[in-house]
Amino acid sequence: MSGSLPDDREEGFSRCSPGVAAPTSVSSLAASLIAGPLFTEALVSYCVEMTRPPEVSWPATKLFGQSMRYIVCFDLIGNHARWRRDGREPPTLTALQRKVPASARQVASFVDALKHGGYAIAERGADRRSLHLRPSSALLKEVARSPLAFLEASELLLPASAPLTGLIHNDEILLADWLGRSAERFHDEDIYFSPFPIIVQLAERDSGYPLLAAVMGAHYAARSGSTSFTLPLTYAGLAERFRVSRQHVGNLLIEARQRGWFSVARGGRPLVVSADLVDEFERWAASQMALYRILAEEITAAA
Repeated sequence: MSGSLPDDREEGFSRCSPGVAAPTSVSSLAASLIAGPLFTEALVSYCVEMTRPPEVSWPATKLFGQSMRYIVCFDLIGNHARWRRDGREPPTLTALQRKVPASARQVASFVDALKHGGYAIAERGADRRSLHLRPSSALLKEVARSPLAFLEASELLLPASAPLTGLIHNDEILLADWLGRSAERFHDEDIYFSPFPIIVQLAERDSGYPLLAAVMGAHYAARSGSTSFTLPLTYAGLAERFRVSRQHVGNLLIEARQRGWFSVARGGRPLVVSADLVDEFERWAASQMALYRILAEEITAAA
């Protein structure tokens, strides 16, 4: 079902059964998760969550549904969380521009959009000269959508002694710190992108990752007989759900078919997903579940 998982030596803690904490690494915990009998069910639940209609009226799918914009949001949260934790580098636009692998103009333009949409708040620093960028509650919730869904999926596979997902979801300080530490891991070592080239290429397109979640959700639901995934894989259904044009959906599906990743007929059936993509998505999902689970247990234990 899966190939090798990305190597990761950092030790964390995972509750392998209720009330039992054992030290583990991301790679070893991911291997345990992917081998579990409920792994397919956990993947379906994740895909259902990632393809739900957005809760806000502003075009959140356009704003967050592309990897570079998502990274900017992640780093904005991470900069503010780290500054709250150690009080050193202020979370300014300049600090964000230094960190994100995009042009300063692109970052500034996107931050303006975040502020316009109420996702980022600019506040005067203590020196009254610099402006600090603070993530709003709405930004935290949108960026945390996938991490929380992965964390919840990990709890389906390995129940924790206390409900980690609910605890973090309901505490904005914990949530911001959790996301911030994840952003720091991204900059320390590339365990997010380089092992998963197909997912990266899809995520670089507008709404490419949500569309991938829709395809994989339908694939796993058909394989397991699950009735929880109901989004039709039609041009109209996908365009309406992700708030993009039918032409854009068509372009994404055509590219996926040409590259041999997956094939979806115009009516949504038949659906064919390549073995390489299945393998990569499962390794990606297991790694994400493991990473967010370890970070969740670390910050909740400290709190």
